[in-house]
Amino acid sequence: MLTRIGTLGPGGGAQPLDRVRVDDAMPRDLGIHNAITASDADDDLPAYVERDFDFKLRAALTPNAGRGPFVVMLGSSSTGKTRSLYEAVREIYPDWWLIQPPHAEYLLELKNDPPGRTVFWLDELQQYLSGRSPLTNECVRSLLRHGNVVVGTVWPDQLGALTSASPEIHRLMRTAIQISVPGRLSTAELNQARGVAERDSRIRQALDTQDAGLTQALAGGPALVMAWEQPANPYAKAIITAAADSHRLGVHAPLGEELLAEAMYGYLRPAQRVQTTEVWLEQARPHATRPLYGDVSALSPVDGGKPGSLAGYVVADYLAQHLRKVRRTEPVPHEAWRAFVEGVDRPSDLRRLADAAMSRMRYCYAEPALRRLATAHDDTVAAGELSDLLIRQGRFERATEVLRRRLDDDPRDRAIGRRLARAQELWDRVERLQPRADAGDRSARGRIAEILIDGGLSDDLRTRERDGDLTAAERLVELLVDRGCLTEIRERADQGQVVAAEALADLYVAWGEADLLRERAEKGDRTAERRLSRMPSARARQASAAVQMEELSAAVEEGKPEAAVQLSALLFDLRDMDRLTAELDAGTEGAAERFLALHTATGTPPEHTARLRAFGLNADGSQLLDHDSFPL
Repeated sequence: MLTRIGTLGPGGGAQPLDRVRVDDAMPRDLGIHNAITASDADDDLPAYVERDFDFKLRAALTPNAGRGPFVVMLGSSSTGKTRSLYEAVREIYPDWWLIQPPHAEYLLELKNDPPGRTVFWLDELQQYLSGRSPLTNECVRSLLRHGNVVVGTVWPDQLGALTSASPEIHRLMRTAIQISVPGRLSTAELNQARGVAERDSRIRQALDTQDAGLTQALAGGPALVMAWEQPANPYAKAIITAAADSHRLGVHAPLGEELLAEAMYGYLRPAQRVQTTEVWLEQARPHATRPLYGDVSALSPVDGGKPGSLAGYVVADYLAQHLRKVRRTEPVPHEAWRAFVEGVDRPSDLRRLADAAMSRMRYCYAEPALRRLATAHDDTVAAGELSDLLIRQGRFERATEVLRRRLDDDPRDRAIGRRLARAQELWDRVERLQPRADAGDRSARGRIAEILIDGGLSDDLRTRERDGDLTAAERLVELLVDRGCLTEIRERADQGQVVAAEALADLYVAWGEADLLRERAEKGDRTAERRLSRMPSARARQASAAVQMEELSAAVEEGKPEAAVQLSALLFDLRDMDRLTAELDAGTEGAAERFLALHTATGTPPEHTARLRAFGLNADGSQLLDHDSFPL
């Protein structure tokens, strides 16, 4: 039985929302993947294969002292996490209501007066954890206090990125019971599947698939990969790749045909671009949307909310995840970046696009994304980030304009007011130094560059250091280490600064520079002498680095943010610019900072590194050097 209940939409006003009894819920509507078909299949879903974690999942779903549970299934695409959750919820709560909220705002409105005996189904949990009004710990606690159940599914890498970026989301997820779903079946699960295969030919067919696990084969994974690897024509591959790259950059909304056509340009060779975009789509659409083994297809159409309407297409989860790995370090073409930044309207997608551009040092795309968020969506955080980016580029007039506009909209916003005052102060400071810089004063030029790099933080610390503040001096050395300013660190160590000497010695140890350490030790540097005595051999260092590289790379693939930072640091220590550049193109956390620091530490001309810091890279990874407003 289907019932409609009222809720308040983000714009206010009652909005109908479907709710259904758990045992009447349609599996497809809950996010369970379409499965391969067989001639003798008489059910939409293949038979369920029991999993090792089923007992743990059912125990987690059991209410405790009248308080409902919050359970999240954590696993990659097509691992069976949604199906397992569906089977468990249907077994434990068959006669409860089930609601799939359209967005987090619905739950935030409902938390003050929630219903009871309701399962809130949050498939694709990341959709509820991003945007201007994400799901909160307070909201979930309120729903659970009223005896409800909150369940969700999410990919590990998506959850890792969200929790590392938001302390609030990190706190929320600590309250969840997380059930990890492996990508492959265990021996016990495979034995169970072989028994089920005797009565379900789809399970038998999936077990016979050599290049995928059972759950991936049931979801048509190998066929999806084949549709991308061996397309009917180049336009089909271009449209699938563009859709998958948009997902890699954080766009989850359906993509319209016009937007996809604009993005496709960057994936086609010149001769293939001669045809009109109508021809591109006519060639691409049949192959990309063709059902494979039933309803599985590379791209699936999504309705626009009324009969006969098309909102756009979404890429199959399995294919999106496969291409996320295959193309992890591949730069996204300029035309695709531009199409996504200009054509995507959902604020949460724009936010993820801006973050993806910043982490890859593609500031020329982060700027318009942040500008759209700040102006069209009244995003104060985006306005602040945009002003910081403009200040780093020396574009003070544009930066203060952004902040003044926000302050005009909300004169009581003290944070924006402080930002505006700081921007004006930095602008005045740079203008006072500019005549000396124009006259060739290298000290003034360097001071301007440093002011722009970190918003005057280092400049302030230098002033405090001159006034005798030892804490400021130590903090300044830390910043110099983070930025790879090897020359100044060495100069400070030569002047007897203990903190600088320790930092320099640690850097030499990380780089395996035993000769440089020995040279300093022979000159009386006690710190260098101590580090030298504990320094591992070159062979031991290489062996350790190889093990760390393998472990950290695997952890990064699993979406662990702390591993991403550690991998970037390891590549800096190894002075592996090629691998570090690849991680930068992948958007790996910490790669941008280590990439710039390695340029500085290895003697790249300061003006070159300054431009990199300010303006970043082109879409293809080449340096963007054509901005004439840079003051150096």
